[in-house]
Amino acid sequence: MNATARLILATLLFAIAIALTINSAVAHSFTPPLLSEHSRPAVKVPEQPVAIVADGKTFHDPKCTFLHGKPEMVSAQEAVRKGYAPCVRCMRQALSK
Repeated sequence: MNATARLILATLLFAIAIALTINSAVAHSFTPPLLSEHSRPAVKVPEQPVAIVADGKTFHDPKCTFLHGKPEMVSAQEAVRKGYAPCVRCMRQALSK
């Protein structure tokens, strides 16, 4: 293999390594950390507004009986961005594929 071919191969491998690093960084930047390490992230984000509580870690259907405290209504997308996970009782559809 001549020097030109080695240079092209090295450049190509370097470009692939950079692309994979960028792809990995971008993929991780869109996944906010959950407020609870024991929660499962939403697989499907609901369209409807959801209820959150400032001290809570999960988002709920506004009628959920497991919602404790003064709820704040937000979009489900905003709740996910803030690190809230779906309630396993009232938001089960957000946890399944």
